[in-house]
Amino acid sequence: MPSGPELTPSASRLSAWLDPPTKFAMFRTTSELPARADLVIIGSSFSGASVAYHALKAYPGLSIVMLEAGDACEGASGRNGGHLRPDFYTYTSKIATKYGPEEAVRLSKFERDNFEAVKRLIKEAGVDCETGHAGETWQVFLSQEELDEGLRELTMMRDLGGDVHDVKVYMRHEAVKVTGIQGCFGAIVSPGSPISPTKLVSHLIEQSLIRGLNLQTHTRVLRVALNQSNGAAPFSAGSNTTSDSESDEFERVDMNSLRIFPKKLSYLHKITTSRGTVLANKVVHATNGYIDTLLSMSSDVPGATNSRNSAVLVTPVRGHAVEVAPVGNRRKLSLDPNHNITTMDFHRGWEYLIQRPNGNFVLGGGRQFGMGNDTESLNNKTTLETEIEGSLDLFVRYFFTQTLCFDNAHYLAPPKTVFGDRGTNGDYSVDYKIVKQWTGTMGFSADDFPLVGKVPSGQEYCIVGFNGRGMPRIFLAAKALVRMILLEDEGYRYDCQYSSTIGSLPSNRIERKMDAAEYAYMPQCFDVTEERLTRMINLARLHNEAQL
Repeated sequence: MPSGPELTPSASRLSAWLDPPTKFAMFRTTSELPARADLVIIGSSFSGASVAYHALKAYPGLSIVMLEAGDACEGASGRNGGHLRPDFYTYTSKIATKYGPEEAVRLSKFERDNFEAVKRLIKEAGVDCETGHAGETWQVFLSQEELDEGLRELTMMRDLGGDVHDVKVYMRHEAVKVTGIQGCFGAIVSPGSPISPTKLVSHLIEQSLIRGLNLQTHTRVLRVALNQSNGAAPFSAGSNTTSDSESDEFERVDMNSLRIFPKKLSYLHKITTSRGTVLANKVVHATNGYIDTLLSMSSDVPGATNSRNSAVLVTPVRGHAVEVAPVGNRRKLSLDPNHNITTMDFHRGWEYLIQRPNGNFVLGGGRQFGMGNDTESLNNKTTLETEIEGSLDLFVRYFFTQTLCFDNAHYLAPPKTVFGDRGTNGDYSVDYKIVKQWTGTMGFSADDFPLVGKVPSGQEYCIVGFNGRGMPRIFLAAKALVRMILLEDEGYRYDCQYSSTIGSLPSNRIERKMDAAEYAYMPQCFDVTEERLTRMINLARLHNEAQL
């Protein structure tokens, strides 16, 4: 499919994580676009960088080309709210109903494993991405209904045997005492951390470049199609060449006696870009909310069409974020020195707040203050520039005066808000300085779960649609995807779980290389199957009909 509209964000709205730009922002490994590769990854944010990292860590020298339309890590990961918050319980009943109780526990464990794996990577590599400030995540409930719902989900996860040993509940009196939030009905507290996503992604890209990745920024993918050269360009793993001849043959690179890809196999895909063409055996789409601009998965399902009303399985949705410097009396999220609150969630996670090591706050959400539907005008920079000026300022004022309104018992009159006082006329005077304000585009799937796996037809794979929850899920989902690609190429069937791989693998091969026994798995609800795609198409069409 041809590409969609302009996807590059406005330079004047760089996020806190993109200013200054990363050292690989406009990087190109070679001046010319490689002619062929074992694997092409479209997208250079957390998903794409993680796929490259896991593949090249296991098999350095594997020929991988990463294509990025703009600067490296300029997309969703570079423009998010900067928090790494695993969720151990929120979706328990929904997943248990649809996939069974074991899957609900499995997703909870997956997010915990992902959180620990990312922390371990950062610590061992010495990456400075603000996670040294890790502490507590407080899910603050501003109504009795929200609190009751949260407690039901947590209790259900505990009853199912899920690991919630470090999840604590604070009822109203204690929660108000710690946070000072007058309207708080209670809170559920779990581990969490702020994070600079671009610093993490830059580390992954750097390690991959050392191991042979060819990164090509400012190279927009226009089309991915089957290669119709009729068997020309025999495939050879490990070859990364800029030759223009599609009939060249190469000596195979033997990776520890492992057939990474078939020796005699034509390059299956032709990737047309703004700078030329690349041939590849396998393609990974790591474009999150923009997957439908290049790949229509609904067309791979029997009965689906590409008509006007065809289903969009992943919808791009705009989110707002703002970095604020405190200038008033309140400088920390916790009033109790025994609590290191670094992140807060409100309204079922639709609004959130983190505190960076420099003391600044990053606030995300505020859709109710946007003009129009968040799926509209995503790529209209003029509209975006005009809208963000007023809406985010209004959001900041509302959030700090209405949501974070402190209990009067903790302060002298007049009552305090986070950054200011309430005047005698009842209005709030909020003292703050906006340092940065930006938007980012998330990918929301029709059934609320990511799509990670092989598209039903061909050799294309995807890791997209993380519904605003990419940071606590992507790293190990990418590892599972890499394992899937390698195992399927060896003739084994992959169905998410380590224990259910069909066949027996010799020692020192894929499984050992991938540390699969410990980590290379993913929840079943992430997997891309025809059955799931059919359900998603039906959900998307019902939504479309409701909008008419």
